[in-house]
Amino acid sequence: MELMGYGLALLAGTTWGTLGITSYYLKLTGVGTFEVAFLRLFFAFLAMFVFFSFKDRSVLKISKEELKHTTLIGIISQGISSLALYKCMSMTSTTVGVIMVCLGPLFTTILSRIIFKEEFTFLKGLALTIAFYGCFLVVTGGDIGVLNSNSTGLGIGLISGMAFGAFPVFSKRVPVECNSLGILMYSFLVGSVFLIPFMSFGVIFTYFSWKLLLVAVVLGVIPTALSYGFLSAAVRYIAPAKAGIIALVEIPVTAIIGNFFMGEYLGLINVVGIIVLLVGTAISKVELPSIRRDPELQKI
Repeated sequence: MELMGYGLALLAGTTWGTLGITSYYLKLTGVGTFEVAFLRLFFAFLAMFVFFSFKDRSVLKISKEELKHTTLIGIISQGISSLALYKCMSMTSTTVGVIMVCLGPLFTTILSRIIFKEEFTFLKGLALTIAFYGCFLVVTGGDIGVLNSNSTGLGIGLISGMAFGAFPVFSKRVPVECNSLGILMYSFLVGSVFLIPFMSFGVIFTYFSWKLLLVAVVLGVIPTALSYGFLSAAVRYIAPAKAGIIALVEIPVTAIIGNFFMGEYLGLINVVGIIVLLVGTAISKVELPSIRRDPELQKI
């Protein structure tokens, strides 16, 4: 079952990696960044609602207890995460915004340690360090100059990473008997409502077209509903920290898609970064028998 958890986390990262290209094409229709964020969450909710209306209507019903989890995930991991990410990008750059989100697994590890008392092992720390360094190489090409941004923008980006990193922890806290799919579905609705004060319906109506509608549906389904669904399921089988590290494969997926479909150059340093990140991801699932026999040696 643990292997299933790794596979689900990998699928989460892979589907999340399509976020860049779908957001890019949606912005080409004329809408702004906050409108993109709203459409992404709203159509994720709408797609799941329509699907389960035919597939399993029991998913559409959630209890008062489940509503608490829905609200928490919706406001923090959907609304605040999206708002902070796009605000960071507008104040700094897309590259800096992506790097800040990549800090998510670090916060997942910290929160898991506090809430679930997960041991912060040497291998987990090594995997996190290597994976993050790989992300840095993929996104920046090794040029630290891209981080020369204003402190306010970086601070807002940090909030995005924290909110994103909290999602696996919040999902882990949802009892197994709860309607996890319903909680996820309505969290998208809560997140989209949270974003309403920051976006303009007028802009959406002005630039509305069938292309906008199609791309918005794809954005809501693949890199949003499916990615969060896979990640939410993954933490049922593996620790949230491990799921977060493995999901970082989104970065090389994004880089490869950008290279082949958006004309973005993928240089030698970027390729090295992909390899380094994959090494870090592989290390995150390694267990050393000699260390596991002595719990004291496993702790840092």
